[in-house]
This record gives sequence, C-alpha cells and structure tokens, in this order.
Amino acid sequence: MIRGVSSEGAHVKPSNIRIRAAKPIDFPKVAAMHYPVWRQSWTGILDPYLLDMIGSPKLWVEESYPQSLKRGGWSMWIAESGGQPIGMTMFGPDIAHPDRIQIDALYVAENSQRHGIGGRLLNRALHSHPSADMILWCAEKNSKARGFYEKKDFHIDGRTFTWKPLSGVNVPHVGYRLYRSAPPG
Repeated sequence: MIRGVSSEGAHVKPSNIRIRAAKPIDFPKVAAMHYPVWRQSWTGILDPYLLDMIGSPKLWVEESYPQSLKRGGWSMWIAESGGQPIGMTMFGPDIAHPDRIQIDALYVAENSQRHGIGGRLLNRALHSHPSADMILWCAEKNSKARGFYEKKDFHIDGRTFTWKPLSGVNVPHVGYRLYRSAPPG
C-alpha cells in the first residue's frame, strides 16, 4: 500500500492527497514548498550562493509562475494534503513543437517523496494531453530526477542544451521524451 506524507511529515492516507489545478492564490504556498526541494535537487550541481542569485520564492510567485502560465495551454497542478501543497508540476505545449507537451517543473517535498505523489502529478500531465509526446529537460548531473523519468519510460532523445543562468555558469542538460507516437527511425 502506498502511503503519502504531509508537508509536516505525518502519514496520511493516499485518499487524503488531492491533485488539483493551482490558482494564483496558491502560488505563495506552492513556492514555499517548491523552493527547498528545488535547492536540494541542485545539490552538487550548483553552489548554494549561485542558487541564492537565480531563484527565490518571491521571484517565483511574482514573476516566474505568472509568466510561465501566460503561455497558451500551460497549467500548474498541485498535490496537497491537509490544504498544504506537497508537490507541484507545470506543463504545456512546447513553443517549437506545439504537438509536444513540455514538463517545465515537477517537484515533491522531500519528506513526501517515494510515496507515488510525483507519479500522480506526472499522470495528471499525461492525462491532460492523452496523445501528445511529453518532453522535458534535465540537468545531466541530476541523477535522482533522471532515474525518476527513466522509470516512467522517458528516454534521452538526443537533444542537448546548456543552461546559462549567470555569466560564466554553464549547466549541461539532456532532453527526455516519452513517446506516445511512433519514435523516429
């Protein structure tokens, strides 16, 4: 039996975890959950002082979330327990290939991981666009995220990208794709 964990660490029943569309009023609570797990996911990839320079909950609430969600067809979904967000995902049509859905973010609070919440959020994205291939970018060195997506049948698709959040800071990324159409070749 899969058990969920609340943001405070108390065990909750899977039926007490609700997946729903986020609203702008949710953004502060989402960012408060998202920020620490985002920082943790970059451990060993970027130094903490660099993370301080490129992200903050306030920036996400006021700029990043609203800008991302202004793109046509984009949405944010949250997993919550006891009214508190314990996971989030943001996805929508890829700009270059609108027939593909890009997952821009999928994060689960650290003490709620390994309880199926990330899979439920991913399923929400998959069900919102049932026939579209899903794509995402993942830092080459983020083995935890790469392992999650590979277990969910995502495959490296040959795309590469170097994220340059600050001058002199280069973070190589690889593209992943979940083929729901016939793969090329």
